[in-house]
Amino acid sequence: MATLVSKNRDELISGSGGGLNDMFGGDGGDGGGRGSGPPEPERTPSPEGYLIVVWLTIVSVAALFLTLTTLYVYLNAGRHRIITPGVLWMSTGLIVASSLSFEIARHALRRRAEKPFRVWIVITLALGVGFLIAQTMAWRELIAGGFYMTGNFRSSLAYTFTGLHAVHLLGGLFGLSVVTFRPRENWTALRRRVSVDATALYWHFLDGLWIYLLVLIFLWN
Repeated sequence: MATLVSKNRDELISGSGGGLNDMFGGDGGDGGGRGSGPPEPERTPSPEGYLIVVWLTIVSVAALFLTLTTLYVYLNAGRHRIITPGVLWMSTGLIVASSLSFEIARHALRRRAEKPFRVWIVITLALGVGFLIAQTMAWRELIAGGFYMTGNFRSSLAYTFTGLHAVHLLGGLFGLSVVTFRPRENWTALRRRVSVDATALYWHFLDGLWIYLLVLIFLWN
């Protein structure tokens, strides 16, 4: 009897016949219970962490622009004169169109339609670059109209607001370039989808932020 109990105890410890090894998810043959195999890609790190990072970024950027808005109101910058470059309407149309094309690309990716996804994500990237080009044209029009960085509070903050927005948009373009040109086989489907969703969230935030700045600086007196 003692011999039988000792034998069963040894089998339970060694993992043969479905002992502790099976209880913790091992395969009983190669010591899988100790985690000898590589971890799943989706868990190292969790792709949902991308969304957390983007939300933290959005909160920090929003706090920055809220602080600048407070300064704008405190200085009563709206009472100063400034022109509204006509090219701003084109840049606004470009960034709004880029958000729409990004959503079309996202839906194509969810349907696993690779070719439409590639087409629309490249269109989004091109529209984003076009927005930055239009912004530089707007700055040149402001300078030609005699509105410089040191002209008055309104023109100074106009350059500050739009310049900071352009810098953050460059960050969005970098993320967009990663999800556009990174080879499909270099990441899992889940990680790719979450990365696209996180980038889209940031991009839409920048879209809304630009419309807010357009109204605050150039349209509201």
